[in-house]
Amino acid sequence: MDTRVTDTLPARLFLLACDAQKGRLTGGAEFGYAVRAAVLSELEERGCLRDEGGRARPAGDRRTGDPVLDGVLREIAGYGRLRKWHWLVHRKRRDTCLALEQQLESAGMIKIGRGTFGRKRFQVADPALTERLRADAETALLDGGPVKAVPRPRAALTTMAALAHLSPGLSRWVTAKNRKRLKELIQHTGVTGIALKKALDSRKAAMSSGGGGG
Repeated sequence: MDTRVTDTLPARLFLLACDAQKGRLTGGAEFGYAVRAAVLSELEERGCLRDEGGRARPAGDRRTGDPVLDGVLREIAGYGRLRKWHWLVHRKRRDTCLALEQQLESAGMIKIGRGTFGRKRFQVADPALTERLRADAETALLDGGPVKAVPRPRAALTTMAALAHLSPGLSRWVTAKNRKRLKELIQHTGVTGIALKKALDSRKAAMSSGGGGG
């Protein structure tokens, strides 16, 4: 088992979202948005993307060596002009999630099988890791300490997991009750946290108007 893949935010978010008992991922359609935002956040944290007037600019030809991150980086560079962060959260969610699944399976972190009606079933190699990641995210939201004292990667994990409701402890009721702190964590996370919220709000508005969410 190659645990080095958990060094990235999207990998940690994926493992956090794995429901070991039911063999599925939590969050429904919102999961893909969260993964895309996590990739963008990791790329920004590594200096491969920077914000320029609300749009994401690749930092030259810089690469990470991680196939999932670099795949999205090439995608962004291929658009030919700068795109808004929330637009990038919407894009190619399925492709990014599939690439992340394959990476985690190749690393031995998860096993993917087939259940009823051919649906994917996910088995986590280290269920305790999932529980630790969930506990970290939940504590960061529920803790009364200063948000600025929360390390930015942990704030990002909490933000993505809370906005997409990827853990039982981050349900809609819990996040609504702690909306003020979640807002502070989103701001602490920066442009990618704000972009995820905007993308999910846009999806919700489209669903309410009957336009679908993609």
